[in-house]
Amino acid sequence: MITNENNDSLNLFSNLSEKDLAKNRIAELVNLIRDYDHAYYVEANPKIDDREYDRLFKELQDLESKFPEFKHENSPTSKVGGETIDGFKPVKHQKPMLSLSNTYNREEVEQFDKKISELLEGKSYQYITELKYDGVALSLRYIDGFLKIAATRGDGTTGDDVTHNIKTLKNIPFNVNNLNQDFYRLKNFEVRGEVYMLEQDFLKINELRIENEEKPYANPRNLTAGTLKLLDSNQFAKRPIKFVAYYLDTEDIELSSHFENILFLKKMGFPVSEYSQKCENINEVFDYINLWEKKRNELPFQIDGVVIKLDSIHQQKILGSVARSPRWAIAYKYEAESAETILKDIILQVGRMGTITPVANLEPVFLAGSTISRATLHNADFIEQLDCRIGDTVIIQKGGEVIPKVVSVVIEKRTSDSVKYKFPEFCPCELKTKLIRPVGEVNYYCNAPDCPWQIRRKIEHFISRNAMDITGGEKVVDQLVSEGLISNIADLYELKNKKDELLKLQRWGDKSVETFLNSIEKSKNQPFKRVLYGIGIRFIGEGAAKILADNFKNIEALESASLNDLTSVYEIGEKMAKSVIDFFADEKNKTIIKRLKDAGLKFENDSILEQSGKFIGMTFVLTGELDSMSRNEAKAKIEQFGGKVTGSVSAKTNYVVAGTNPGSKFDKAKKLNVKIINEEEFLKILNE
Repeated sequence: MITNENNDSLNLFSNLSEKDLAKNRIAELVNLIRDYDHAYYVEANPKIDDREYDRLFKELQDLESKFPEFKHENSPTSKVGGETIDGFKPVKHQKPMLSLSNTYNREEVEQFDKKISELLEGKSYQYITELKYDGVALSLRYIDGFLKIAATRGDGTTGDDVTHNIKTLKNIPFNVNNLNQDFYRLKNFEVRGEVYMLEQDFLKINELRIENEEKPYANPRNLTAGTLKLLDSNQFAKRPIKFVAYYLDTEDIELSSHFENILFLKKMGFPVSEYSQKCENINEVFDYINLWEKKRNELPFQIDGVVIKLDSIHQQKILGSVARSPRWAIAYKYEAESAETILKDIILQVGRMGTITPVANLEPVFLAGSTISRATLHNADFIEQLDCRIGDTVIIQKGGEVIPKVVSVVIEKRTSDSVKYKFPEFCPCELKTKLIRPVGEVNYYCNAPDCPWQIRRKIEHFISRNAMDITGGEKVVDQLVSEGLISNIADLYELKNKKDELLKLQRWGDKSVETFLNSIEKSKNQPFKRVLYGIGIRFIGEGAAKILADNFKNIEALESASLNDLTSVYEIGEKMAKSVIDFFADEKNKTIIKRLKDAGLKFENDSILEQSGKFIGMTFVLTGELDSMSRNEAKAKIEQFGGKVTGSVSAKTNYVVAGTNPGSKFDKAKKLNVKIINEEEFLKILNE
């Protein structure tokens, strides 16, 4: 029977024939899946989870198999996945980058093994099992021993050229001609693998975004996919992206074993997974599946399952592929880890910019290696859509988020005394300021500048490690604000006059007070860029603070900058620029800045550096590979002498430093008559 997306029978109370129903449903599924593919592959913002997507995809495959006359010419079942991205040069793959058939069912893994045995007509075979990294597929093409092209999967036939970004990754060899001679050397070959991010790196990025009241990324895979789309390789290089190789193809030599290929890639200097395993039979495959289902939370990166492949390359070729998937491999996907618990309460958190975020207080439950007592509820609309009520039984999931998320309500367990949640009208602080929701936004805000919770968050941000790095934390700030000792960031620098009052506080002694006050005094040595980040201008994170500090040498220059002055700075957009202008338009902020300056904080760049800066006012662009240093090291040296490095060539560029295999920037520099220097000339200028 054909079913719709909600599993309702489509032929119920219908006069349509089964063929008509199938035709309509196929058209509906094609449009749905195209929309979901675009969201996942292009926007890096999936609309549904993997399990639901796979269910819809399988339904489409089954219908097309039963009614092939209705299969669309460009059906998603005939394509691998995404589409190419505007702004990148398309790359045609030498061999299609196929997608794997997925299953959540162990019986289907057994059927896969049975089919392998039948197709190989009883010949012996072995499997390789690998962890299915939750990342983005990448192809690396080497010509004459040099990395020439790095491309995304795209639609499986054509991907995007992301070579400019990938060449900033330090764990990928760019030249394999200088390898040891104790094993055969390749010149022309292709390596495929996965680009991914460690969970701790992802969490750190999200924590900073939440601290800056920016929307956190959904998961490491989405952030990785979005990072690959960056047009500026300097920005890409700042992200903690990693690569793991799982495939080798070449015509130079005859390849015989997938497992041996992985060992060979490791010898060549490619990062490979240490968790891959050779399996003699399907029972050993299931042992591997069972092992990593239990241990996946111990891994430093996210996986969503296990990949099972035939080891013999010869046997892989015999089996070949169908449509979008090889016959010789399958992915067994784990269910998303979830837990059932009770929603005890919904509380509101107030950010330093007044953003109101609802958080679920839960009956503590163990999930994915830790005990969970809180989960995000995002915003009022999300609560409304889920129909979350205090006392409800809810399902939570944890998938790399800073805090887990509530994904559904178990309606059948709802009790009669549950009450529909109404989003509060007033801020939870003692001022009880009426909350506002700007037109077109999903968040509510408290606009009271003296809101105690905003004050706490602003001070916490200011003393954080990446800003002023002052000893303390949330509990210390809460205590000092509650006792009325501080009400803004400038008050911190007057605490040295309140030592007696600090000593009266609970859990404070001579040593702890001395340590705290010394830490405040030491913070006066922090550079301008960190002070600028710490004062908390909306939308100005660490990177933007550094850019502004580099381009506006002191706070006075920044305060007097126009919208045009600000947006003309590379990477400062209009939203950031308006936020800077609004910040300095507030007299209270000006007063805080004056007090901080009087306290001795640095609101200008180091004058010694400016005086000795041979590159002051000069702009550089780096392209190609440098032998004596990485491009990041070259950038640091240029900035050390007062220069600026940008990612694009313009008529205002002073120098283009061209290493080996320069890219399109080299050609553009020649067209614009910008001075091009090689590495030797660059080093000479540095050492003059």
